[in-house]
Amino acid sequence: MSLRTKLLLLSLLTLILPWAGWKYAQQMENTLRSGQEAALITTADVLGRVVASEPELLYRTGELRDTFDPKRGDFFAPLLLTQPLIDGFADEWPEPTRPVPGFGNPQPNAPLLRLGVHGRSLHVYAEIQTARRAYETPAGNEAVPESGSDRLIILTRDEFSRERAWSISALAPGPIIVRPSDIGSPWRPHAEDMPYITGVWRETASGYAVELRGPQNLFGTQLAVYALDKNNATIASTRGLAWVHAGSEALKQRLEQYAPDGVRVSVVDVNGWLLARAGEVTVNASSTYPGLQANEYGFMRSVYRGLFPSSSVKPQAYGLPYGMWGAPVDEARKGTNAAIWFDQASGEPSLVRAAVPVHYGDEILGALVVEQPGEQLVLVRELALTRLLNLTLVATLFSVIVMLVFAARLSHRIRRLSRAARTALTAEGRIEHSIPGTEARDELGALARSYDTLLGRVKEYTIYLQTLGTKLSHELRTPLTIVSSSLDNLVSEETLAPNAQSYVDRARSGTNRMHAILTALSEATRVEQSIEHTDRVRFDLSELVRNMGQAYRQTFAQHRIETQVPNESCMIDGSPDLIAQLLDKLMDNASDFTPVGKQITLALEIGPREYRLSVNNEGPPLPPQLNDRLFESLVSSRGSADGKPHLGLGLYIVRLIADFHGSSVSATNLANDSGVGITLEIPRT
Repeated sequence: MSLRTKLLLLSLLTLILPWAGWKYAQQMENTLRSGQEAALITTADVLGRVVASEPELLYRTGELRDTFDPKRGDFFAPLLLTQPLIDGFADEWPEPTRPVPGFGNPQPNAPLLRLGVHGRSLHVYAEIQTARRAYETPAGNEAVPESGSDRLIILTRDEFSRERAWSISALAPGPIIVRPSDIGSPWRPHAEDMPYITGVWRETASGYAVELRGPQNLFGTQLAVYALDKNNATIASTRGLAWVHAGSEALKQRLEQYAPDGVRVSVVDVNGWLLARAGEVTVNASSTYPGLQANEYGFMRSVYRGLFPSSSVKPQAYGLPYGMWGAPVDEARKGTNAAIWFDQASGEPSLVRAAVPVHYGDEILGALVVEQPGEQLVLVRELALTRLLNLTLVATLFSVIVMLVFAARLSHRIRRLSRAARTALTAEGRIEHSIPGTEARDELGALARSYDTLLGRVKEYTIYLQTLGTKLSHELRTPLTIVSSSLDNLVSEETLAPNAQSYVDRARSGTNRMHAILTALSEATRVEQSIEHTDRVRFDLSELVRNMGQAYRQTFAQHRIETQVPNESCMIDGSPDLIAQLLDKLMDNASDFTPVGKQITLALEIGPREYRLSVNNEGPPLPPQLNDRLFESLVSSRGSADGKPHLGLGLYIVRLIADFHGSSVSATNLANDSGVGITLEIPRT
């Protein structure tokens, strides 16, 4: 963590004051919410007692409470907010806000049926799928024509088990003809009028749709619908007589009498189906609190509203207008008083919803739900928090600015010193230091002067090491030449004893090794000088690698040499001699570390923007301490047991040649540490 960050965090400790104020305001809000919930539950309990005094308003017959089941095929007719236009279209019929039992896809060979109540009328929408349509044809003065036509049969049963049936047909798309009918096939219609039922017959792409309206008490408590073709054969039907459970207009009117202003009251049955809803949730918070009347800190309140999470839950789809399922309605239907707060969403303000069970003796008839806006409490909380946070943040901002100015100045000096120390050593191993701030008289100035002195001494020592090879080569070559020539003269002038000859051979071997060491020490310098005067030519890299691979099979016969080269040309600008020298160094290095009989792979791959030239060998992995220093000068990970001088210059020369070609070189361990791979990425030109 940086010094600036530490000082900033230290100054931010002053924010504990607005945090404490926020926690206090939150606790006060929770207390006020609890009080409002308790008051709303009390209101709901009183209204629930009023509803329980007239249980007949909830259920048209007592059997509906225990036997109504839409999954079995029963129908629910919700209260419609507006009266649908009788036009044969279903676009005005409401869809539930969540999956509702019995309102999914209709069963096979069953009509799509929707029911709704508005005022004292029951609205019915039925959609039938049929490939052929036949309309009624008038026959003279006969009231009931004998020729067949498509018909819709509605069979009803009231609470006294009396059944009635109506036959619905049409002369053409438009108004329907409703006649009483015999009960049972062939459902023969009677020559009587049914003026109380009106509707429209409309053709659809897959059949026809019928929309009608009639007095609710005319339809009874059970209903069945049969679609007949012109031969009186049933093409679609419901599952026999099904219970019809409907919203109560009378209950809605009773709730409107007792619902307080700005409060919405709903009644659901024991299964959650919505029977009545009255009242509207209205918000007028700004008229009762002075700070809200002037919209004080309006912008800042909106900012803080996004910073602090709300303790309310997100609104959920209850399944309106067909029913209400979810908290707190589910708890109330089980006999428990409950209340919950909801955030603002879906066009409604923040509100609190309380639900209580409706008791009738020891039985639960349903639940009564009361909704009241909670926006005023939320806005007052926001205003109080805004005032507290604004005052505290001013003090915090002042202290943060002072600390930031000091920390910025201090961290800037430290970053300059750190950057200078980090960049003092170049990638080529040279020391180029320029330490800033050495003239300062504080602790950082003393540290900068110490760095400057240290890097100066390291630079001198590095220069000495870099020129040591050349100096040794120059100073030792002449004495070694004298020793070598003396040994040659000694051998040529007289015949030596066998023991003396062995000593001479050993001395000659030692001088040869010393010559090789001096040659290796000066090789890097010669390569650098030759690179400076090398001309670039355009050549085929794949052809060069292929020829070199064939030569290596004979040179390194103790290993298995595999060459992988693409068939197409790989043209680059560079020096083929230097690339060949690079491959010699890599193959020589790989041969030293590869056990006899193991494989060395020389591969050339074509990448999207570069050529990848790699040498992979089986053997020991790279030592971890050499991962970042393998291509530096005088760095080696092996001894001299093979009799060759290993001064750590081979891979350094590889890096020099790679730099000449604008390439990058890297060494990695192969999978499972089975060996080492060295890869050269040459840009495609």
